[in-house]
This record gives sequence, C-alpha cells and structure tokens, in this order.
Amino acid sequence: MSEKEYSREEYVYLAKLYERAERFPDMVKAINKYVELDPKLTKDERNILSAGYKNIISDKRASWRLLNSMEKKEEKKNSSQSLNIKEVKDNIERELNLICEEIQKIIDKFLIPNASDPEMKVFFLKLKGDYYRYKCEFASDKEFDIACEKAENVYKEAYDLANKEIPITNSTRLGLALNYSVFYYEIKGLKEQACTIAKNAFDESMKVLDDLEKSKAKDTLLIIQLLKENLILWSNEMNEEEEN
Repeated sequence: MSEKEYSREEYVYLAKLYERAERFPDMVKAINKYVELDPKLTKDERNILSAGYKNIISDKRASWRLLNSMEKKEEKKNSSQSLNIKEVKDNIERELNLICEEIQKIIDKFLIPNASDPEMKVFFLKLKGDYYRYKCEFASDKEFDIACEKAENVYKEAYDLANKEIPITNSTRLGLALNYSVFYYEIKGLKEQACTIAKNAFDESMKVLDDLEKSKAKDTLLIIQLLKENLILWSNEMNEEEEN
C-alpha cells in the first residue's frame, strides 16, 4: 500500500477496494490505519476488519495443515525430506504467529476499550478467542498451554456476557457459541462440553426460527445450520468411539 496518508473514510474505502482486488496484506494495512484514527467502529467496519485478517490467515492455516500432514508421513518413512518440510512449516508458523499477535494487540489496545455496547464487546472478545484458537493449532508445549488457557478464558468471558446481554437471534452470539464449541471439541478434546454449548445454542435458536426466517436473517440461519451439522458430525464420531 502507498505511504501516502489518507482520511479515515478513504482508508475504509481502500480496505474494501483491496478486498475486491484480493490484495489482503494491503487490506489489513488500511484497516489498521482506520482503527488507529478512530477505534469506535461501525458494524460494517468491524466486519471488514474480521474479513481482512481472516483472508490473510486462512491460506497460511491451510498450508500449515498440509505441511504438517506431509511431515508426519515422511517421518514414518524415516525420510530426510521431513527436515525440508519442517523448515518451510516453521516459516509459516512464524508468519501465523505474527498475524495472531498483531490482531491481539489491536483488539486489546483499541477495540475492546472502545466497544460501545455489549454486542460489540462480545464480537471483539470472540475474535480474540478465535486467534488464540488458531495459535493452538500450530503451537506446542508451553506455548500451546498458554494460548489454550487464554482462548478458554476469553471465550468464557464473551459467552457469559452474551448470555446476559444479547438475544439468541443475534448472529454474534450464535457465532460465538459455534466457535467456542469448536474450541472445546477440536483443541481441548472436551467433546461433551462442546456438544452442550452447541446444543444449547441450537435449541434456543429453534424457538425463534420462524421469526428468523421471516426476517431473512441469512447470517444467523447459516450459523444455526453449522451448529446442526457439527452436532450431527460430533454425535456420529462419539458413537463410533464408544463402539470401538
């Protein structure tokens, strides 16, 4: 992105423009600029921020998973190629770590202190938990333990606040329940707790499903569908484990 200085409104426009052009590192730079100029974000601006960081981390997460799988296969064969794979994987881990650290600093310094209502605070706490969860995917030993504990604490804080202050029809509350349950299932291996969180959110949302469909709340309905799919998948996996 150009070193030229722009107004806050121009940085927001540039972020959208870079997203359309799929220049995601530049998109994130523009996002950071408008956050620093005024951290009181509109709903649209916070969604741009979330999308920007998701776009720069998603490919790296996928690359890490691929290399991690390749490394394990080569190690089983006692192949020297596993060392080459590890070198590339370590580089990606460093990049992932930098992204996670960058967004955590922005959330802590600018976004949570300036959240104007409970829904916005929950949104940023959820985002904070998500990036600790992503770190858990590639961290090991003490770093994993620290990231895991922080993710759990942040998700719990957001979950407790959401249950008190935000209606179940809100996509932020449902999205939090979805990601919190995924954290318990995939990262901590606490499958019963994961299913409890997901089922509670799904059951509550079913009570207002007609209203959601009438209002065409597409984001909320999509999250409900994802909760349902996870519950089915997890139930089948747990049943197979019991049979074995």
